[in-house]
Amino acid sequence: MKDMEMKEGKRDSSTSPNSSETLWKTALFWQVVSAVLLLVCIALAVALGVVSGRGGHGAEGEGSGSPVVGHGTEGGGTSEPPVVGDGQGGTNCSSTSIGPCPAGMATEEVDEDSPAMYDDLTAEELRAVREYLLGQPGLDITPWEDASFHDNYIYGMELHLPPKADALSYLDNNGPRPERQALVTVYGGGRTQPVVEQYVVGPLPNPTRHTAHAPAGRKNPIPWHSRAPETKEYTLLMPMITQATKETDRILKESFGYTFYNCSSRCLAVADTAPRGFRSGERRSWFRFSRSVEGKFLHPVGFMIQINHVSLDPAQWRVERVFYNGQYFASTAELVQSYDDGSAWRAQLPVLAGDDAVFSTFRRRGDPQPSRPLRAPELIEPDGRRYKVQGRRVEYMGWSFNWRLSTTQGLQLYDVRMKDQRVVYELGLQDAGTWYSGTDPLMLSALYVDNAWPQSGSFELLRGVDCPKTATYFDALHHQDTGKPRRFKNAVCAFELDTGIPLRRHFDSDDAGGYTFYGGMVDHVLVLRHINVVYNYDFVYDYIFHQNGVLEVKTSLTGYLQPTFYTPDQDPYGYRMWVNQVGNVHQHFFNFKVDLDIVSAQNRFETVDIVLENITNPERPELRHIQTRIQRNLKTTEKEAAVQYDFNRPKYYNFYSEEHRNRFDAHRGYRLQLNGIAKSLFPREWEPVNGAAWMDYQVAVTRRKDSEPSSSSIFNQNDLYDPVVNFQSFIDDNENIVDEDLVAWVTLAAHHVPHSEDFPTTATAGNQLQFFIRPFHFYDEDPSAASSNAVHVTPGDDFRSAVVDRFGTPETTSCFPKTSPFSFNGTWREV
Repeated sequence: MKDMEMKEGKRDSSTSPNSSETLWKTALFWQVVSAVLLLVCIALAVALGVVSGRGGHGAEGEGSGSPVVGHGTEGGGTSEPPVVGDGQGGTNCSSTSIGPCPAGMATEEVDEDSPAMYDDLTAEELRAVREYLLGQPGLDITPWEDASFHDNYIYGMELHLPPKADALSYLDNNGPRPERQALVTVYGGGRTQPVVEQYVVGPLPNPTRHTAHAPAGRKNPIPWHSRAPETKEYTLLMPMITQATKETDRILKESFGYTFYNCSSRCLAVADTAPRGFRSGERRSWFRFSRSVEGKFLHPVGFMIQINHVSLDPAQWRVERVFYNGQYFASTAELVQSYDDGSAWRAQLPVLAGDDAVFSTFRRRGDPQPSRPLRAPELIEPDGRRYKVQGRRVEYMGWSFNWRLSTTQGLQLYDVRMKDQRVVYELGLQDAGTWYSGTDPLMLSALYVDNAWPQSGSFELLRGVDCPKTATYFDALHHQDTGKPRRFKNAVCAFELDTGIPLRRHFDSDDAGGYTFYGGMVDHVLVLRHINVVYNYDFVYDYIFHQNGVLEVKTSLTGYLQPTFYTPDQDPYGYRMWVNQVGNVHQHFFNFKVDLDIVSAQNRFETVDIVLENITNPERPELRHIQTRIQRNLKTTEKEAAVQYDFNRPKYYNFYSEEHRNRFDAHRGYRLQLNGIAKSLFPREWEPVNGAAWMDYQVAVTRRKDSEPSSSSIFNQNDLYDPVVNFQSFIDDNENIVDEDLVAWVTLAAHHVPHSEDFPTTATAGNQLQFFIRPFHFYDEDPSAASSNAVHVTPGDDFRSAVVDRFGTPETTSCFPKTSPFSFNGTWREV
């Protein structure tokens, strides 16, 4: 400042009289300009006050003041459309009133001291269960961190749901609150005959008893060979993998430029596949290798080894086969000999360079889009959150529900209500399958059902990408293959979304160049989201709550492909992609449990068939008339209600209450609308289908039983042939389903023929599967008719103005969204 003052002083001392006059005139000019601008600001403030006075809430209550007439341009013969006025007027937009948008409705964390009935187990509860079981001499359980493969140890723990009757008694009839219990899986490697055991432990948080869990709807006991693999088994397998790659190290370097044994750079990654064999009782796992670079899934090398690890004695485990460049060998020694004597076809994979070095990555390449970086539109909540969160209970626009993130099955909903009337008691993912085709060991073995690979797949969601910045985020807690609970930060999110399309609208033309009215409402929805990562795939699971009483269930597919190393015999199974790989055809399946309770738990299931009729034309009897009509078809048994969709016989799938009708005497019901279905081509008699029999039905309706809690099991993957849970048995007992508590098992599916645009990853656009749970005469009219977010417009005089009614909702925004610095950790931590 001193330097500046000295310079200004010198400049003043040398200024001439003419220069001083010029400066005085300049100052006077800017004073006049400032005065004019001040008058303009005052005039604008007065006008704004008048508009606010007309459109404000006043004394009319609930913001239902009279609509305001907006005036168009009055002269000049312009043909511009009229200006539409706002039924609420403006808000104070002076600079002094602008600040961060309000937080809105409250959010409360889970009460760790008193968790709700459906809340996942807390860290304290998990620790209490562990300590209780370790203290039971008869169970002989070793702490996980001290256990070996030959010990008995806890594999996993999660919430065990109370019987539905007890839950409904508590929710609806002020009955006692069901005690909280844990379902614990124990790997009994130390038993005389190793076996997998499950126990129900309670009451929590201070357990005093345990009982064996052996529901009638599944195989008991659980065979040892059916267990899901975990750390202790992999620890024993890894030295065998290392030894096999040591013996083939030179071949791997010469063929692929990468290696596994004693690697420090240019390393190979290893992964296994399942099921582990082609017959029940086997445990033969193929291990495949790929270059360990970003997007390693797209860098397979033509090398795999098979290990037989079915024996109870790991010393008896052995490498049974080796696969190299499309050829099978009985051992690594046979491969080395054949490679050296020239009898084996050698592979030569080029070194990654240039564009080929980044094709599997998320790094930007190609012409920039847009040409210079520009920020995309973002959500804003001008009045803050419009949904309420209390632990794991959420309320939004008449909807309420509870949710949890099951370690073995993923995101689950409970007690879903609209306008305080239960629609769904339980809704949740049961299992997901991806079945591949091809000729090499990877493709022949890749019949995945994901429950065996932790279905929760919980990892941190990136704010602003995986979910909007406005979302509410929730941590997840899991206890599987670990000695302590693990907390996964921001694993689930909830947010309100402007879908960008009207929920309902109509423009009513007067057929003379004008209109009589316009009515519309944006489809604002609440989304509850979890993204499940199973190795290469990322599955986005959304439960979407629309304001017209529709509940949408959507699965979006993204993540990496699982291609295989190209050899000519793979040509019938897919297109060649990049230099050395083929994208093999496969099919995705997703099964959901939908326990609908329409008014009560006793419901009926019918199809409303749309059929053709050929009748005499009542107006012209000499003519025939062909049209469609509806035909209600009540399903009485489970076999009748197992649906394999026939496009020649369109129909609605309706669940309704026989005892309850709407004001027009129609049975109150909800129907299922399937928008993401595909036929499974696998024949039912093929043995692997036993482990995922649900994939054969787009919808199957069964009588609800506590003994049939799920259509699948984490133990099915490793014995598809004689599975622990065979869903077909749910149908084959063919029970009565009239006026019973019913469950719909819904399967979404898609065939996928990979193509070059699936690089680097499959995009969600075009890969979204969904079904809707829609009201069908449940209400007397659309529930969203009560929304104050609708707009009604009628014309003013000569269409030079419009009368706009926003039903009390302000139009303008006088706040800016809160911002926070970038934060992403991406790790779990033990608690």
